[in-house]
Amino acid sequence: MAPRRFLSSAHIARGASDVQPTFSAQKSSWQNPENILDILMLIGGDIVQRAVAQLAGAGPGPFCPVAFSFGWLGYSVAALTCAVGDGRLLPQPDTPAYVVNARSGYTRENASWVLGRLLRDRETRKFKGGSLTIAFYRTAQDNDLDPDPDADADSKSLEDGGRRKRPRPRTGVPSRDWVYWCGVAVIVAQLAIAVIPGALNGNWVVLIVTVGGTTLALTGAGLGQWRDEKYAARRVDPRRGREAVVLTRGNGSTFAMVVVSDRAGIRLEDLAAARSKRRTTTSVATAAHALLWLALLLTVEGLDSDTWYLLAVGGLGMVQNVVAAGATRSAAALGFHFEESVEGDFIKEHKVMQTLMKAEEREPGVGLA
Repeated sequence: MAPRRFLSSAHIARGASDVQPTFSAQKSSWQNPENILDILMLIGGDIVQRAVAQLAGAGPGPFCPVAFSFGWLGYSVAALTCAVGDGRLLPQPDTPAYVVNARSGYTRENASWVLGRLLRDRETRKFKGGSLTIAFYRTAQDNDLDPDPDADADSKSLEDGGRRKRPRPRTGVPSRDWVYWCGVAVIVAQLAIAVIPGALNGNWVVLIVTVGGTTLALTGAGLGQWRDEKYAARRVDPRRGREAVVLTRGNGSTFAMVVVSDRAGIRLEDLAAARSKRRTTTSVATAAHALLWLALLLTVEGLDSDTWYLLAVGGLGMVQNVVAAGATRSAAALGFHFEESVEGDFIKEHKVMQTLMKAEEREPGVGLA
């Protein structure tokens, strides 16, 4: 008896013909993944917003090195919604915190994104778990002078102790750290990658899209309202003003930071209130940016070759956005300039009450608050 044949020759032939186009489509997709670009252009808007919030205000001028990435289109649509609504650009705080006035005892729930990051990064850097730790930080005088180690020998004088000096940055003016310079480096690298298909194949569309996207990203991140919102607070009276403010996550937290501003800096209670700094020009610029990003998406849609180069450009930008959005940074990079720590600035005892009593001795009202 002949063996039973489960699959006829016609069925086998039809199955082979069905499989072949499938593998051809997969090969074509890997060679030129133009469809994935349309999807990527719509994700990651919240990451872009936090990345701009991190780097806004560092300068020079309105320059904010947040690289072009696929998330900018999604962010531009969300920003347009905010511009029509409450008019705010900064995201909501991602670290819950309370701001307590050590003198009056008044407690305010923090609504400032940058204050939440200040507390998060100070807690992450040095203090994890254990008993309660109270750290004291003193706001540096705006007109203080720091020694410049690069001073020319000819400029030395007996009056300044043999060292030339330079002004210390004001509170609200962030220092440029590795996150800032990584953004600059990524922008340069993106432009270099975008030149390759033009130089090899004469396809300059990738460079046009990259230059256009980078220009839109820099102009969107450079809107003046970003910095206005980020540091919306009155300055401490330089003659007789003094403020001691406690930042903490609340009851049960193992860390609290006390910022003492003696005739220097800005009022952190004002900052915690997240004052509105809405501008009419911001709404107009946001609407224009949304339309231009849509036009850029249509340009990307028409790209039918050298897609991997644009994918590399956007992917590199997404990595920079993610790093910038979540990086732990120094207080100076966030715009808060403190004096160097001295003995007694960090109080941590075996008992919480002992810690509070020592903090009260150091700054009246802190332990009680």
